[in-house]
Amino acid sequence: MYFKVLAVVSAAVIGLINCNGGDGGTDAGPPIVFDAGPPDMCAPPDDGFGTSEGSNFFPFELMLCDGSNYSFYGETEGYCDTSYTVVSIGAGWCNPCRIEAGLMEEFLTQRYAEHNVRVVVAIIQNNDYEAPSLSFCEGWQEQYGLTNPVMIDPAQLTQVYFPAGSLPATLIVNSAGVIVHREYGVSSELRTVRAELDNLLGL
Repeated sequence: MYFKVLAVVSAAVIGLINCNGGDGGTDAGPPIVFDAGPPDMCAPPDDGFGTSEGSNFFPFELMLCDGSNYSFYGETEGYCDTSYTVVSIGAGWCNPCRIEAGLMEEFLTQRYAEHNVRVVVAIIQNNDYEAPSLSFCEGWQEQYGLTNPVMIDPAQLTQVYFPAGSLPATLIVNSAGVIVHREYGVSSELRTVRAELDNLLGL
């Protein structure tokens, strides 16, 4: 389990070459323009990290249930195509976390898929307050029919987001990496998270 602060420097490189050649200095034609494309618009933040609304979300790299790594700001993990990311942090022994997990697929993952909302889950402990294993992670994902990324966080790197063991902790992070919403606990049919998403998406 790795905690990786990513610093990404993005730049657009535009080369303008004007070739004058030939006998007598005749014009060889219009300038040739090499355009590397627009600036990288999905680069993650490299400072301003914090835990409150308005702060940038700390980048992390955790392990998925299948043992592969998942980087929050990774391009292949969908960051560049995401309007908002819902981050849920929970534990096996936490009954409200289990309630939330049972509602997540229908009321978050599927409902907001067309709006490019990404949902990710980090599990910090199993049913016995111990570090979660990959098999526990797989069982959790299967039990609740989750199609969104589910990760284990045995070192509790995400603890900064759930003070005093307040679980589940749910955050919404925008496409610039800014935390725009935080809440603890679970509401009926995830109404509080959905209300915030609806407001942000203008639905």
